[in-house]
Amino acid sequence: MLTFASRLAAAFISLLVLGNVFVHAVPNTVFIITNAETPSLKRPGLTPIGLQRADECIPNIFKNFDIGMILSCTTDRDGEEGLSCPAAQRTAKPLADMLGLNITTCGTGEESNDDCAHDKMRTFGKNSTQNILIVWDALGMDDLLENVDVDFPDDEEDDDDDDDDSLGMHPDVILTATKSTIKFQTSMNCTGIDGPADGSF
Repeated sequence: MLTFASRLAAAFISLLVLGNVFVHAVPNTVFIITNAETPSLKRPGLTPIGLQRADECIPNIFKNFDIGMILSCTTDRDGEEGLSCPAAQRTAKPLADMLGLNITTCGTGEESNDDCAHDKMRTFGKNSTQNILIVWDALGMDDLLENVDVDFPDDEEDDDDDDDDSLGMHPDVILTATKSTIKFQTSMNCTGIDGPADGSF
């Protein structure tokens, strides 16, 4: 049986752990999307539907979301990972131009700094309460969520599934996270592109 002192020590340690989680959690609301639709066979650029999503739908959705930072990825130095990062940046550019923002970038792959995205978000969060939009390579979503310490509630998604369907991340999906937990998964509902869908946890 645990003594009172042991229970008190355990409670104190739990508080320290929880406190550490919340200290490291980005206080801003974070919206996460993937690159818009790309051609098959790893051809570069966006499809006509992808261009419509990037040029029309995404700016129309996020123009009133008080976005103060747009974060995207860059291709790994060896070129083996992050193949859709140019598409992700192209997806983010029209909104960035509309809002007068530069696109902040972090690398992907083994040679990149895993803490880059989280560190840049935390630095932004220390100086601004505006929201953050992440536009990332669809195939790198699992790694992204791990690196920025964002999780589905109650470990709803299994990190062991490494394919791009593990998160259900179709180009129309918006993940909304607060305090490191994904609270909502919704559809962009782009006219003529997406069917309506909405979900919360």
